[in-house]
Amino acid sequence: MKRAFVSALVALAFLSAPVIADELPVYLWINFVKAKPGQGEAVTNMMIKEDSKVFDSLVASGAAGDWGVAMPVVHDGHDTYSHVEWVSFIGWAGADAFMKTFQEQRSKVGKADLDAMNAEWDAAVEPGSHADLITRNVYVGKGTGERPTYIHLGYHKANPAKFSELGKLFKEVGTPVFDKLIAEGKIIDYGLEAVDIHRGQDWDYMTWYSSKDLAARDAVDAAFDAAWAARSEEESEALRQRFMDDRDWSGHSDQILLVVHYKSQTAK
Repeated sequence: MKRAFVSALVALAFLSAPVIADELPVYLWINFVKAKPGQGEAVTNMMIKEDSKVFDSLVASGAAGDWGVAMPVVHDGHDTYSHVEWVSFIGWAGADAFMKTFQEQRSKVGKADLDAMNAEWDAAVEPGSHADLITRNVYVGKGTGERPTYIHLGYHKANPAKFSELGKLFKEVGTPVFDKLIAEGKIIDYGLEAVDIHRGQDWDYMTWYSSKDLAARDAVDAAFDAAWAARSEEESEALRQRFMDDRDWSGHSDQILLVVHYKSQTAK
């Protein structure tokens, strides 16, 4: 029983306070597509080749913090995407810089080359599979700056009027554990994203932590086990009840992403 609640608290641990007022908000613009059978490598190569022309300059200028391409590790037979591409814009001005750079790049491409690019994309990507998600960063740890190999995601739904309570759980439960894991070199970073442009999602928050390997999941579980064991029975029961009161399980799911391309201002 304890393991179930420790795992749940790992998922909850990213819920936190609003972005600090004097810092520009960071927005994640996430792009999902599904490759046609046998076309996964082709889609990866196209994303890296074409989007590097725009995103690399945005990272270099400071309009974006990072960008990357990843693929889901865990499948359920009903996958709506095979590739995830994201870019973290520094404020909506960063998104403006992207739109301007993108339009400038497109204006330099001749019609024949543009038609060829579109035909290549249509041959590799399932029609109608493209989808966007835009989230706002609520909290991010002080990571090591290393290139991530894996990103561990959780999607979570809060019960009505329970956002502040979930924030308290983050501060009390998550921050000390994850900060220690970063200091020990077990994970690279962690954070919380809230939906910014709502498109009918059945969840409120996307949590994440990044790592060099999958063994990080063992380290995360062990760290939360140790934190749980250090509490008295009364503290554990009170925390368990708060967790049950504040969380709506109907919007919960998890995923692990394998990062196949990454560019950032700080990556070592």
